[in-house]
Amino acid sequence: MSAEQPGPTTSGPATFVNSFTLRTSPEMFEEIFARTARFLEDRPGFLGYTLVRHVDEPDRYVNIARWSDPAAFRAAVTDAGFAPHAQALRAVSTSSSNLYVERRSVTAEPR
Repeated sequence: MSAEQPGPTTSGPATFVNSFTLRTSPEMFEEIFARTARFLEDRPGFLGYTLVRHVDEPDRYVNIARWSDPAAFRAAVTDAGFAPHAQALRAVSTSSSNLYVERRSVTAEPR
């Protein structure tokens, strides 16, 4: 098992968590989300993301995106090229989001 705890709460890797409730089909949402993800993948500081769909409520999704630091995330979403992507997502879903800085991370070792 490994653990890591960075210093000040405003530096270090950042995790953006965004919950979506759809007003469209899952297929349409995933297509729009994929275009948004391709845009963000090219931004400096982008580390990766995981999009998950609720098991029992197929109109609910959560995106967990990892960034090198909060400043990189903020620069990406304030880039003028991001606005059309944000508008497209808002047209087909409602969302709630927050940005977090890692405080502790544990990875299980293979047994």
